[in-house]
Amino acid sequence: MQKIKINMPKKYDRWIHASVIVLIILGSLMIVSTSVGETSNNNAVVIKTLIKQSAFVLVAYAAMVLFANSFSFEKAMKKIRLVGAGIVILLIACFFFDPVGGARSWIRFSLPGIGQFTIQPSEFMKVFMIVLMAVFVEKVKKSHLDWWSIVKIPFSFYMIGAFLILLQNDTGSFIVLSLICVICLLIPTHPSLAKLQKVMGILLVCGSCFMVFIASDLGLHLLEKMDFIDNYIIKRFTMASNPWLDETDKGYQLINSLYAFASGGWTGVGFGQSIQKMGYLPEASTDYILATTVEELGISGFLVILGGYGIIIFRLFQYAFLTRKEGYKILYIGTAMFLFIHFVFNVGGVTGLIPLTGVPLLFISSGASSLVSVCSAIGICQAVLAKENRERAS
Repeated sequence: MQKIKINMPKKYDRWIHASVIVLIILGSLMIVSTSVGETSNNNAVVIKTLIKQSAFVLVAYAAMVLFANSFSFEKAMKKIRLVGAGIVILLIACFFFDPVGGARSWIRFSLPGIGQFTIQPSEFMKVFMIVLMAVFVEKVKKSHLDWWSIVKIPFSFYMIGAFLILLQNDTGSFIVLSLICVICLLIPTHPSLAKLQKVMGILLVCGSCFMVFIASDLGLHLLEKMDFIDNYIIKRFTMASNPWLDETDKGYQLINSLYAFASGGWTGVGFGQSIQKMGYLPEASTDYILATTVEELGISGFLVILGGYGIIIFRLFQYAFLTRKEGYKILYIGTAMFLFIHFVFNVGGVTGLIPLTGVPLLFISSGASSLVSVCSAIGICQAVLAKENRERAS
């Protein structure tokens, strides 16, 4: 117990830390506020939500401090395969639980008097892949290994994780995981990876252009004629284009989300005063929590979230440009892109700019797994940047 530290390490980044705290506090307040919409079915739901969220925050903050004080590449190399195997086992365990919204992405258990808790292993898989790729690239940076010898272990874990996540019908997590891995792969300068990086870069550009095309009227018309694509996916694109085509079913939540944004203005209707959370947004605390936030706190509330994300991402990229270690660079950029991709997918989905993917708004959306995973990633980055800051100072 004497080795357990409750403070961040010396020379940690205070701007990142402060931004994380502000985002967590804002997210917790909004999660408790959205729970008011469920009081018609359960009078104690607000108190239970407050207790659960407080527990989630404590665990997430403890994870951040723990990793910030104890993480190192040497320790990670020894335990990375074991951690990966544990996450794979958790992903498999999800299939033993009933699906939610068509996806088998959660492990559920209950605590008497508190309610149900869930674990979403795919959230931890994203952070694990960032660390795994960083560790192995740093290990082989001066070697003359061929490209397969460098990527075979990260690639194997990615293929297993991605396959299981696809089987769970969690397309959003699959896309996020794949984008993170591709971006991390583009960072190393090892000569044997050059051809693979060129191929991945071309695929990334082509995929982005394809998504823009599919979102157009011509793209939607062609998509509807593709019989081999699940109708559920087609509906997501169609509703993002015009949710009023099915305003009582598939477009219902997006329409009410847009009403919430329109009602908020600059200052909002007041904390706790949202109308849309009162049964009009069934996912008010998760996928659509940004809509409730803007309705209650206005554009000003959104700017706080945008500012917090902006500071964290900017500082991580700043450290990525300063470091000479490619493993650290992958950690910084991988974590920054983890945040950025989630932000774009969630904000784009709830505003109808892109199809909704079910990706949470990190720090803000309800869910212990997403909060603990992103805090763990931040803690890992704080560990390596604090070490580099101390080395520069000395």
